[in-house]
Amino acid sequence: MLVNFKSSTLLFSIVFISSFAFAQENNVLTRFGIGELKNPASANLRGWGGLSAAYNSNRNYNNDNPAALGNLKYATFQFAAFGDFLSVKTNSATGKFGYSAPEYFSLAVPLKKNKAGLALGMQSFSRVNYDIRQVNDSTEYIGTSFNAYTGSGGTYKVFLATGIKFKDLSVGLKANYLFGTTKYVNILFLTDSAINAYYSRSQETKNFGAILLEGGIQFQHEFNNKIKLSLGATGNLQTNLAAHHDLLFERLYYSSNALVANDTVYNVSGVKGDVVLPMQVRFGFIFSKMKEVQNEKWAVWSLGAQLNYGSWADYKSFGETDATVNKLKIAVGGEWTPGKGFYDSYFRNVSYRFGGYAGTNYVMLNGNTVSEKAITLGFGFPVRRSASELNLSFDAGTTGSISQNNIQQFFVKGTFAITLSDFWFVKRKFE
Repeated sequence: MLVNFKSSTLLFSIVFISSFAFAQENNVLTRFGIGELKNPASANLRGWGGLSAAYNSNRNYNNDNPAALGNLKYATFQFAAFGDFLSVKTNSATGKFGYSAPEYFSLAVPLKKNKAGLALGMQSFSRVNYDIRQVNDSTEYIGTSFNAYTGSGGTYKVFLATGIKFKDLSVGLKANYLFGTTKYVNILFLTDSAINAYYSRSQETKNFGAILLEGGIQFQHEFNNKIKLSLGATGNLQTNLAAHHDLLFERLYYSSNALVANDTVYNVSGVKGDVVLPMQVRFGFIFSKMKEVQNEKWAVWSLGAQLNYGSWADYKSFGETDATVNKLKIAVGGEWTPGKGFYDSYFRNVSYRFGGYAGTNYVMLNGNTVSEKAITLGFGFPVRRSASELNLSFDAGTTGSISQNNIQQFFVKGTFAITLSDFWFVKRKFE
């Protein structure tokens, strides 16, 4: 990475541009690796910790594990939007930021009810967005100076997934086309007006366009038609993502309160290379209490846990490593629907979800790993006289610590999703 800096130096000298900029995200952690990884779980699962590996349903498509498509009974369309609030604190500054955007959409159809399914869609994969200042020590020859680091962009997945069920065992495959652009800029400013020297700017733009394969497996079994156990695993093997980048180095000067390029030191575009995306796997289990209502089985309550692991120490970008370490997270959660299938009370049919997770981010700051922990809450609001649902979920937690990383982020994340489920391609009969 040519636009680079030492994380320890950065964290001891961060100064945010403004104390409040709610319309724009500013997340220091997105500077490293491929950026902030987006949650692969569907909105209905984020409310109970994101337990996506073992989850399956006949009407809610599981975005993360393609093996769940083997259980699909209804055609399902999903759309989700995401927003978060971030409060950041360091030893020298604080800041508050916000961000919102569409998260994913998908269409899943059963090829054979409760036996095989097919899905296609698009979802966000990673995001880069930061704008920070690093104040440098004063030197004898150039006086005081500071670096302005900015980053923007992200990556997305367009996918086609299929899953098939053999009795209690389901397997699935998800083929993704991962694409997007990320941009990193570093400007060195000299604050001593007596020094007659140029500023400098280095800029790197990465463009992705590569195939990423993900697989999944699930096993489920009902005991005495009352308790169902679901086991699942999903993820991807280490993959070399085809990419190319543009590099630009310039010398600048100020004119009329604007930066003007004086000359170009180095400029090259379209350099081909690889970004090594490491292995990522998720394992989990869910226990569910089943109940049959109107000739269909429902989960009255569910409890489960999941382990997420990513070997991010293996990450490389165009042959260079970054401040990344292996990522580990444990999540637990549950869902309760007190009166599923009975319509004497609307709120008895609402699904109430709760959970939490704890672990480490894949970024290392100030020589230490970065902790992550949060509690989650969610609701599934049924649409009357249909199999559709409105889902709302929240995460509230912290990332990092002042003592270990010299930075702590408090976040509240929210996801709103519409799930439209119904029978399609039904041949109507007339008498």
